[in-house]
Amino acid sequence: MGHNFKAAEAYCIRLAPDCNVFAVNATNDLAVRNPAGLLATIQIKYTDGFTDTIVTDANWHSFTSVPNGFQNNDFDDSAWPPATIEGNYGVSPWNAVTIPSSASSTPLTLSDANWIWTNEVSGGNAPVGTRAFRKDITLPTGQRATSATFLVDADNGYTLYLQGNIVGSGDDFTSAQRYVADLEPSVSQISIAAFTANTGGPAGFIAAVELEMEDCDCGSVTSFVTDGTWKYSISPPSGFQNATFDASSWPNAVVEGKYGIAPWGNVPVPDTISTSVAPIPGAPAAMSAKVVQ
Repeated sequence: MGHNFKAAEAYCIRLAPDCNVFAVNATNDLAVRNPAGLLATIQIKYTDGFTDTIVTDANWHSFTSVPNGFQNNDFDDSAWPPATIEGNYGVSPWNAVTIPSSASSTPLTLSDANWIWTNEVSGGNAPVGTRAFRKDITLPTGQRATSATFLVDADNGYTLYLQGNIVGSGDDFTSAQRYVADLEPSVSQISIAAFTANTGGPAGFIAAVELEMEDCDCGSVTSFVTDGTWKYSISPPSGFQNATFDASSWPNAVVEGKYGIAPWGNVPVPDTISTSVAPIPGAPAAMSAKVVQ
């Protein structure tokens, strides 16, 4: 996803061995008429070393609405008109844009992340106590993660787990923390859990996670953020942080709002790896993850 037309985004993904479709849902945000455009270059690397390049041109099809399933391989867009060419890269009003050197150089941010909590928030406040959150990821066939980068914050505190091991803890919600943990050996099933505590007033948990893959030579990554797909428990059960724990019956987290909302605002995010504090009181004891220092 991208939200700044002055800066391009770079991604690296594994393609299917037969048919692949590139589809984009592009949005012009303003309520009044204003410039809009899509620009892309796609480099395909084949197993025999050959490369091919696809660019946005009149061979692309466009449509003024977004039909259900338009991104699927079996969707028929043959009746769509060709895209309108507005100009080559560098044309006004967009001019030159910032281009990352590789997919892995696109920075991880909290911009798309949501503050989440349980269903107990009323009038902006939540009960005092500890709560558990969890997210389980199953990667597509053939993909395995070798490391995870975290941006995380919680009001009032948290201890974060990866595959059942402690990544780090925070007890000052006025600033987020950054952690990097290696996954050795690489895994296709990723389990992330957080033990959080509220000491009174507002409560929230926010995170962005980036997984680095071993399946490409271009720094392939995939990322996700806290949203309504995370699970929560009001009474954290024993072993909830372990990789084998089944949280499928837990309710979905309640989204309180995007990064930047009151009362937290745009909490600062460090550019360097954070120094963890001790696990917060009551956090399950566990081995330390292979955290990069």
